[in-house]
Amino acid sequence: MSTIGDVLSGRARWVVLEADCSEVLPVLPDESVGHLIQDPPYGEHVHMLQRRLKVGSGGKETGATHTVVSAPLGFEHLTSGLRAAVAKEAARVTRRWIITKSDMEGVHHWKMDLQDAGARWLRFGVWWKGNAQPQLTGDRPGQGVEGIAIAHAAGQRCRWNSGGKHWRWMHPVATDRNRTGERVHTTQTPLSLWLEIVEDFTDPGDLVLDPFCGSGSLGQACVRRGRRYSRYIGMDNGKDENGKTWAEWAREGIEAELRGLTRAAARAGQIGLFERAAQ
Repeated sequence: MSTIGDVLSGRARWVVLEADCSEVLPVLPDESVGHLIQDPPYGEHVHMLQRRLKVGSGGKETGATHTVVSAPLGFEHLTSGLRAAVAKEAARVTRRWIITKSDMEGVHHWKMDLQDAGARWLRFGVWWKGNAQPQLTGDRPGQGVEGIAIAHAAGQRCRWNSGGKHWRWMHPVATDRNRTGERVHTTQTPLSLWLEIVEDFTDPGDLVLDPFCGSGSLGQACVRRGRRYSRYIGMDNGKDENGKTWAEWAREGIEAELRGLTRAAARAGQIGLFERAAQ
């Protein structure tokens, strides 16, 4: 398997580590990555609210009753200490964009920590979730968006690829209602959102750092949008409920993407588009 040094030097295009980002980021050289793009865990308050499900019995004819229950997300909430540590390292190791997808309550905290670390704060963005779950209790508005904290390395000229486009990205939540096997993480960011963000902020050949890689959908987006030349460093120290590490899931997804396959198709043993072309 490749190492971070291989990717930094250009000997390899990508690597995903089973590692704690708070231990890896401090050893990276200054300004060694083009962009830091991340989807960290929710803050403590939002984390407690996100996995609520409606369960019930009976149908309309029998007078159904429903109860809202909580289910575990499968990972720990983001602490203020970890957020500040990541912001500090992001400002140090990044040459250009620092993009953070966050719950709306946490975006302001990311702003403050990034500014304290010396990054140049630009503005808040929004991911509008077209198929977001409604408010199951019915006693308040549902949360249909998540925030995008947009910052930039200090002292560098800002440049992106989308002109005057607004800071709004509209994509549905990742689901697996058809049981395709593509959604493997409880809070998986849709590939379509990462594809647009990578297209907006990065160029082919850029190096993207992802401290909380989860299922690896950002790595897949870097491979696809970079026309198979972008470089990517991902890391995660978590596991799913069956003990499979998120690093393993991420590698599986990126390797499938490199073969021109979906994750499910690769798992089923299909031959990839690029492999057929080479035959």
